[in-house]
Amino acid sequence: MSNNTDNTNRRILVIDDNQAIHNDFRKILCERGGAKSALDDVETELFGDAVGGAKSGEAFEIESAFQGQEGLDMVRKALQEGRPYAMAFVDMRMPPGWDGIETVTHIWEEDPNLQVVFCTAYSDYSWDEMVKTLSRTAQWLILKKPFDNVEASQLASALTEKWNLAKQARCKMGELEQAVEQRTREIEEQKDYLQDALARLHEAHAQLLQADKMASIGQLAAGVAHEINNPVGFISSNLNSLGQYVDDVKRVLGAYEELARELDEGQSEARGKAEQIRDLCREVDMEYLMSDVSDLISESAEGAQRVRQIVADLRDFSHVDSPDVREEDINSLMDKTVNVAWNELKYKTEVVREYGDIPAISCYGGKIGQVFLNLLVNAAHAIKKHGTITIRSGADDEQVWIEVSDSGCGIPPENLKRIFDPFFTTKDVGKGTGMGLHLAYKIIEAHQGRIKVESTVDKGTTFRIELPIAGPPEVKETQNVSVA
Repeated sequence: MSNNTDNTNRRILVIDDNQAIHNDFRKILCERGGAKSALDDVETELFGDAVGGAKSGEAFEIESAFQGQEGLDMVRKALQEGRPYAMAFVDMRMPPGWDGIETVTHIWEEDPNLQVVFCTAYSDYSWDEMVKTLSRTAQWLILKKPFDNVEASQLASALTEKWNLAKQARCKMGELEQAVEQRTREIEEQKDYLQDALARLHEAHAQLLQADKMASIGQLAAGVAHEINNPVGFISSNLNSLGQYVDDVKRVLGAYEELARELDEGQSEARGKAEQIRDLCREVDMEYLMSDVSDLISESAEGAQRVRQIVADLRDFSHVDSPDVREEDINSLMDKTVNVAWNELKYKTEVVREYGDIPAISCYGGKIGQVFLNLLVNAAHAIKKHGTITIRSGADDEQVWIEVSDSGCGIPPENLKRIFDPFFTTKDVGKGTGMGLHLAYKIIEAHQGRIKVESTVDKGTTFRIELPIAGPPEVKETQNVSVA
């Protein structure tokens, strides 16, 4: 039995059909007294004190099996009891049962960690045959009979130590795997948390963008309502005047009809009736009435046309979230945006248009219109009393550009680098979300375009937008597919 007090496994199984071999291993590995033997002296002289062997405190626990099947059963039992063998000395020839190769092959199916030393006096198998059959060259050695005691002792010490080190490595690997699994679970939890946080952030971002859109729409709604009220107001007034004029015309026409009837009947009072009609025409100022009717009708038609144009521009502009990419005339789109924002511009700005001859481009028209609106409204807000907004456009071979310049207060250099940042605004609280220019930047970026700004304090600011004529990436991909 083993007398070690630590957790080191020094259990050895000897599988050999010769009882004398078992006795020899027990003498070599177990029966060591407190005094050093001549064998110890030889061992120390040859290999030094570091050589493995059954020294004091390093006794081995030896168990015996006399056939391969018996050895397999003992290995199974040891595993079930939780006391596996660290190594085995296995005889190569054990008639009539399994030989050493067969025995070890079966044992390794049960305990693949067992270290093995084959003991043989014959060349039953060549080295290549053994390697091909067993393959695990790191787990078995060959000890030729008759074996040297020191060599046997050294093998026992080295292979049991190897088994113990391998076990420690497996335990450490298991701990590492558990740590990795734990860390992986923590990472997965963090990933889920971050994904959830990202989803909430996207939702909040979308809500803020929507809030900015709604703020712009609300601002536009007030301006558009005012713009529509003007023509609707004078159309309504004209219609009231036309109603009164029609009543007067009816009175005059009624008098004419009565006069005509009396003339047909030959009544003598007709001359007096004719004078009454002339008096009635002077009363209603028939000459002015007939001339003013034409003016009223012309003004009303013009007002109705203005209402139709405002509504049409607003309808085109309202397609902010349209998923469709279409051909757009950028100059025309800017004109529509100016019309929609006119109530913000007309009181304190003069809008100068310097359009170049540019081709139509593929883009999300509603989104580009929203960018134009943000730039125009910001330009108007930058002008304190009265100033000029100049809109220019042009093109080269690959892109079109459009500039919006104002003669306003300008942007300080410390703010110029931040104007496209989300939530950044220099406006008073409640007058801006800080998302307008950020949204404009994202829209232009999605079109693979660029938006740039130059500004001088107290002189004004110029925003320049450059857009590829070919359109955003989705359009290019669709075109490539269709060409293929």
